[in-house]
Amino acid sequence: MEDIIARRLKFGIPKDLPRYWNDNCPTKTYLFNAIAILAPGFERLLISSVIPFKETIADQKLKNQVLGFIGQESAHGSEFIRYNAILKNQGYDIKKLEKWNLKNFRWLAKKLSLKMHVSLSLGGEHLTAIISDLILRDKRFLQNAYPANAALWRWHSIEEIEHKAVVFDLYTSLGGGYIGRITGMWLITVVLLRLLIRNFLHMAHHDKQLTKFSFWKNTFKILWGKKGFARQLLVPYLKYYSPGFHPWRQDNHDLIVKWKQFFYQARTNEDMLHILQQE
Repeated sequence: MEDIIARRLKFGIPKDLPRYWNDNCPTKTYLFNAIAILAPGFERLLISSVIPFKETIADQKLKNQVLGFIGQESAHGSEFIRYNAILKNQGYDIKKLEKWNLKNFRWLAKKLSLKMHVSLSLGGEHLTAIISDLILRDKRFLQNAYPANAALWRWHSIEEIEHKAVVFDLYTSLGGGYIGRITGMWLITVVLLRLLIRNFLHMAHHDKQLTKFSFWKNTFKILWGKKGFARQLLVPYLKYYSPGFHPWRQDNHDLIVKWKQFFYQARTNEDMLHILQQE
């Protein structure tokens, strides 16, 4: 087990961020923005699932990793709150969307047992891990993106991969089984997909994109075309349902080892941001 280190960075995304900051493409921009709008409430859901167990974990290495996981997710949530404030300045009703997201997450957490709450988070962690893998592996999805935004998403993806097995190992240590694991994944998949689509459509509606054939044609191509974003996630997603699944069976250390070496060498926030802005 490797140490999980929380790296709190300041990305300096400007208030006058271009509306279509990702390759001047509405679809690519909405896709990442929809995840960002979801992030603060989702990170809170993840953290609240592991907190009841953080003091009673017998394995000291796992305990340290859980504490590092909490630190990283807390940093992610804080940075996405700042990110979403910029989206609010662009005219989107971020407060309404975030409130709806949080209401759904709180309802789930209230209805589930503590162990099932961990299972829910475990499924969510797999989803974020495979999305992060795709973002780092397929450079097209941040190609020509605004540099500060690209840096934020690479930082987030690196840390999501870095801690992708922590909640799984906690769930296993609690005696969690296969049925509970896949039930949690099914639940979080339905909830996250519903919320992401809502966030995406809100922005498209605000920008009067919904009636444009070209917008939907491009959206289908980006999501489901050859090497499309959603299409590439299908196989990694389905691997979760294998009884012998473990997050590190997809060994993608190679995607983050270079970045982590740079982090260790960097002396300032500016050094780290410069590294993260490089493709």
